[in-house]
Amino acid sequence: MPEIETARLQLRPYTPNDLDELAPILSNPAVMKYSPRGPIPTEKLKEVTLETLEFFIAHWRQHGFGVWAVVEKATVKLIGHCGLNFLPNSPEVEVLYRLDQAYWNQGIVSEATKASLRYGFEVVKLDQIVAITAPEHTASRRVMEKAGLKYEKNAQFYNLDVVYYAISRSQWQPDDSPYILQT
Repeated sequence: MPEIETARLQLRPYTPNDLDELAPILSNPAVMKYSPRGPIPTEKLKEVTLETLEFFIAHWRQHGFGVWAVVEKATVKLIGHCGLNFLPNSPEVEVLYRLDQAYWNQGIVSEATKASLRYGFEVVKLDQIVAITAPEHTASRRVMEKAGLKYEKNAQFYNLDVVYYAISRSQWQPDDSPYILQT
């Protein structure tokens, strides 16, 4: 599976060995506040984290694209994830992201999102990529807008009311951000 190197990040495939690093991120109620799953109860944390890893790994195998583990290059620490995933019961591909709270407001998720979009349009040759979030999740909406996605409508996914953003391959423009694809 391919990896991507950006200025500060290594986007690499998840493995089951990431369980112990990902679980504390997913256990943080602030990180999970807008997740369709919501905060994960402590007694189910390992189980849900393993299910998440298995889902992301299987998605890559089945579709040739998916969600990467986001690793800070300077520390080689797993700090979250970002990548491409089919929306449930839909042919649409979304870009999604979730970062450890200590890494918010540093432009890191925007960096990972832009790399994921580039991969989706240049390698996977997707025609469109979408993103969804809770209407009140302004930080996530800013990430979408910085990456070039535009608000299109209110919608419902995961049995939640969301705002729906999208960008087409013809609208997308790569910037000069460092991006090294390693296959």
